[in-house]
Amino acid sequence: MKRTVCVALALLVVAIPTAAQEVPVAVDGLFEDWDGIDASWEDPSGDGSGIDFGSVRVRSDRERVTLLFDVGSEMNLQGGNSITLIVDGDSNASTGRAVEGTGAELVWTFGGRKGEVWTDGQATGVEQADIGLWQAPTVSSSQFEISFLRRTKTGVDIAPGPSVSFVLMDKGGEGGDRLPDEGMVTVEFSDQPPPPQHAVSLERLHPDHIRVVTWNVLFDGLFKRPAPFVRVLRALDPDVICFQEIWAHTARQAADYVALAIPGVEWHGMNTHEGHVVSRYPLLEAAAIDASGNYWALVDLPDDTFEVDLSVICAHPPCCDKEVERQEELDGIAAWTRDTMTQGDSPIRGGAPATFNLRKGTPIVITGDMNLVGGASQVQTLLSGRIADEGRFGTSFAPDWDGTPLADAWPRTAGGVTVATWRDERSSFSPGKLDYVIYSDSVLRMERAFILATEELAPEVLARYGLRLDDTLVASDHLPVVADFTPVAAPVRTEAGE
Repeated sequence: MKRTVCVALALLVVAIPTAAQEVPVAVDGLFEDWDGIDASWEDPSGDGSGIDFGSVRVRSDRERVTLLFDVGSEMNLQGGNSITLIVDGDSNASTGRAVEGTGAELVWTFGGRKGEVWTDGQATGVEQADIGLWQAPTVSSSQFEISFLRRTKTGVDIAPGPSVSFVLMDKGGEGGDRLPDEGMVTVEFSDQPPPPQHAVSLERLHPDHIRVVTWNVLFDGLFKRPAPFVRVLRALDPDVICFQEIWAHTARQAADYVALAIPGVEWHGMNTHEGHVVSRYPLLEAAAIDASGNYWALVDLPDDTFEVDLSVICAHPPCCDKEVERQEELDGIAAWTRDTMTQGDSPIRGGAPATFNLRKGTPIVITGDMNLVGGASQVQTLLSGRIADEGRFGTSFAPDWDGTPLADAWPRTAGGVTVATWRDERSSFSPGKLDYVIYSDSVLRMERAFILATEELAPEVLARYGLRLDDTLVASDHLPVVADFTPVAAPVRTEAGE
């Protein structure tokens, strides 16, 4: 049985030094920043009846422990599984809970979204917020990175060091995989401080960049809690805003509230149901994509600066376990994008969806609270135009003008290392990437993108922009997502994309 280290007869302990651990790792579901980091353990394939663990990599600093591990096949981490992480935070079997040959300070069950910490012989239940749990990606995958605090938010040491030992187990039934097969993996902690916060600026890099913001305002929060929204919108200074969860007010009313933040601009707004688009530029056309509130608008960019206009879809498919309903709406969005691109080359005209006709090379942005928490294939419906129900919605279609997929802006928190756009400490679910900015990168160059969480900004940054520490916490459970763009020349669609 292949191993990266020798196996002791009684207890397997793998001591991995932490050299070169100063390089920060973002918990974003991309994984490239783990390249060059040796695996702490390589588990053999085919030794489990369900989950089949592969390699695991570990990073640490004074505040956090971060793991990247393989599960063998695509699955969701926050539900529908029995994966358990057992953490002996001081590598001392005589402290904590006696389990699997360890003295565990933390036992966390991913599918159950709960855990226990052990201190002084007592067990205390913990939720994701208590241990500062980050997980990525939010959708299904065969690899996941997770990060948790070495000390709970209530001050309990769960990984005091100087090393940590851990076991990953699939407790879904007889024959479930265990990593490692015997004993535990032990990794020395780094005493390095957390990576310093990146310099934070909220301004666009050039005044001609087009700034798009998407923000789920949580049950008409723009009108119920206007003060933090006004401060944040003033700091972000957007051109186009896609609001979700405005239920009881019109886009005209939303535009008036935006004007409180950014006066001296004639703000325009159109909406149907909950899909609201507000813009500092006129809206040439707008229409409902479906009866659920997914909405489309064509923004009239200034002719003296831009040769094109901007096609914007503001979307809010169903949340949570409504996988079928969400796919249906995503199929409709993909079909709408296809139909607006394939009717010819004449100016846009009003009418049914099939009669809307974008000029060739019109930049496209699809944004909103997508609620993508299930299968990763739903992300591909948006990016690659893969329609699940082609009988109802028509054929799949590469949705960029050059016959390629669209691009994901993939923003991170300003000054931070996560991509979570939603968080709720009262929920059992960890913070996740629910809000997206997807764009046609053949005709749009993304200049910068970020997520704004005021609770993570330094005092001097807050003061510079007139923000308060709790502004985004008070405003909504979702964070505003920002992307700046520059239109570029339209490419010729390739034969493969016809």
